[in-house]
Amino acid sequence: MLTVALGVSAALLWGVPDVALAVAVRRIGPTAMMAGSLILGTLLAAPIALFVARPEFTADAIALAVGDGLLMVAGYAIAYTAFARCPVSVVTPIISCEGAAAAAIAIAFGERPGDGIIALLCVAVLGVVLVGIAGHAGPISPSGLALAIVAAVVWGGVLYLGGPVTDRLGGYWGFLVVRSAASLAVVPFLLRPAVRHGLRSEPWRLLVWTVGDTGGNLCYFAAAAIGPIALASVLGAQFAVFGTLAGVILLGERLRRHQWAGVAIVLAAVSGIALLHA
Repeated sequence: MLTVALGVSAALLWGVPDVALAVAVRRIGPTAMMAGSLILGTLLAAPIALFVARPEFTADAIALAVGDGLLMVAGYAIAYTAFARCPVSVVTPIISCEGAAAAAIAIAFGERPGDGIIALLCVAVLGVVLVGIAGHAGPISPSGLALAIVAAVVWGGVLYLGGPVTDRLGGYWGFLVVRSAASLAVVPFLLRPAVRHGLRSEPWRLLVWTVGDTGGNLCYFAAAAIGPIALASVLGAQFAVFGTLAGVILLGERLRRHQWAGVAIVLAAVSGIALLHA
C-alpha cells in the first residue's frame, strides 16, 4: 500500500509543475532549466542526509548509481528539448509511457507483480494514452515527437535502474547519489553566460519545478526501495494525468470527452491497484 501512495505522490509532484516547466523551457532553453533544477534540487535534498542512516557504499552500488545519474541527464536533456518543440499535451503523455517501459524491462528481467496488477497497469497506460489524444490542431514538430519517444525509453531505463540502486543504497541515499552524479555532470553548463542569465530570469518557475521534480524523485526512489519496481514506475508515470489537469485548472485549457474518460480510467485503475496491493 505504501508503494501505491508513494508512486501516486511522485506522479502528483511531477505532473502539477509541468506548466511551469514548459513555460520556462521555452523562455530560457532546456540546458539552463536542466542544469539549474538538477543542482538546486540536489542541494535542497542534501540536508536530509543528516537524519538518514548511511548504507554500505560498495563499488557496484556506486557504479550503478553513477550510470543511472548519467542516463538521467540524457533523459532530462531529451525531454526538455521535446517540451521546447511540441505542445505539452502531446509531449507529456508520450514521455509518461516511461512507466510502461520500465515495467516491461522489469517484467522481462523476471519481476512478477501479479496478474491482476499487471492487467490494471495496462489499463492505466490506456487511460494515459486517451488523455494524451488531444487532437491538437497546430503544427507538430516531427523531431519533437521523435525526441519525446526517445525520452520515454531513456526514462524507462532510469526508472528501472532505480530498483537495483535502491536495493543497495536504500531509497534516500540511492536518490542522493544518483542526483549528485547527474548534478556534477551538468555543472560545466553553468560556465555559459546564457545559462546563468536564463536562470536569473526565471527564478520562480525554476523553484516550482525543482521542488516538484525533487519531491517526485524522492517519492519514486522510496517506492522503488519497497517495490515492486513495475508498480512504482507505472504509478509514478501517471504524472501525465495530473499535468493535464493542471493545464485545465491553471491555464484554462479544455479537455475533450475522451480525455476525461482517460482521467477516470486512470483513477479507477490506480484505485484497483491500491485495493489489490493493500
